[in-house]
Amino acid sequence: MTILETGSFQKAATQLNFAPSTVTSQIRQLEDEFSIQLFEKVGRKMELTQAGKDILPYVEKILQNVEQIMNYKKDASELTGTLRLVAPDSIFIYVMQPVIKAILHDAPHIQLIINSCPSDDINDAIVNGSADIGIDCDKGNFPDSVLHPASGPFQACLIGSPFLNPGELDFITPPPEETNRYDL
Repeated sequence: MTILETGSFQKAATQLNFAPSTVTSQIRQLEDEFSIQLFEKVGRKMELTQAGKDILPYVEKILQNVEQIMNYKKDASELTGTLRLVAPDSIFIYVMQPVIKAILHDAPHIQLIINSCPSDDINDAIVNGSADIGIDCDKGNFPDSVLHPASGPFQACLIGSPFLNPGELDFITPPPEETNRYDL
């Protein structure tokens, strides 16, 4: 991942405090073990081959698992790593500010990545691993592959024109059964 981020074996070695030959050797061992080429030189930069791109989600999951192991039995103030959160704009605007503030207060050493996502794409973001937590309105159409506990009741308010007849503001009482105007 560091090679991918820095664009070269040399820069990755410097960032990781390894000898460049160590990084090269480890990549060669991985490529030999899995019988695939992971990187190719494009111009002055090392880029992933198609095989490297194909296995990238698995590498990311491995690194997430390592983070979880490193955080095992730590209290929240000691947690480190990345938490990727997705939700629609409306939820971020109206609900999430106190939640985000609490997360950053209770776990100050985590990197919180927040992305706005259309409601219809949240399940996919969780399933494909591009997000760790998704927050959405309960629409009742969650796939079996995601957990979807309700986080609590929320108030809603209806907003209407100030020119509405006050008698039309009762949104609770059902209207009386209307008669068909064609009945004679």
